[in-house]
Amino acid sequence: MYLIGIIEDDVQLRKTMENYISLQQDLSLVFSCNRIEKWISIRQDAGIVPDCILLDIGLPGISGLDAISIISSYYPGVKILVITGMEDPLVAWQAMMNGANGFLLKPFRLAEMQKQLEVLQSGGTVLEPETMTGLINTARNRLNTNGGVERFQEFGLTQREIQVAELLLAGSSYKEISTILNVSYTTVNEHIKNIYKKVKVNSKMAFINRVSGKN
Repeated sequence: MYLIGIIEDDVQLRKTMENYISLQQDLSLVFSCNRIEKWISIRQDAGIVPDCILLDIGLPGISGLDAISIISSYYPGVKILVITGMEDPLVAWQAMMNGANGFLLKPFRLAEMQKQLEVLQSGGTVLEPETMTGLINTARNRLNTNGGVERFQEFGLTQREIQVAELLLAGSSYKEISTILNVSYTTVNEHIKNIYKKVKVNSKMAFINRVSGKN
């Protein structure tokens, strides 16, 4: 029996997944809730450790991206299948770097969910190395063509600094940025120093608030 947990704030989708899992002979639902904070509060009461958690990225409160590491700290080895409505390679890349084992793009068919669960249940991997390479290349292409020029135009950032800034906003670490852009860690560090100087901030949080219009 493959034990499943669900963390999804879309009530209709959550109920649909619950009903589907309940009809499968080889699947069993351990818990289902609408946000990470709720899962943390019921985790010990549930008692049973799931084999796989279906996790929405766009959750209220603690985001799904941040939740991946939290879940992994409580349940080392648990498989995490993220659900997202954002067709953004940077989000998918960040989820994978945080430890997710696969992802479903909304709207998805239950047959696709079942297929990915079967692969994970059999000990396989949903994301092959080629898929990860594809995500990196897609992220690079997106940055090369889109680059967020309008968002950063007022700060006078160079094209490369805009690419670094976009990745920083997406939650990527310095190491991850260096991988996507194929530059050294030191180069990323220098770019970020220049970005902070031009935006007139001295921390990542201040940078995010500034470019998001919160300050």
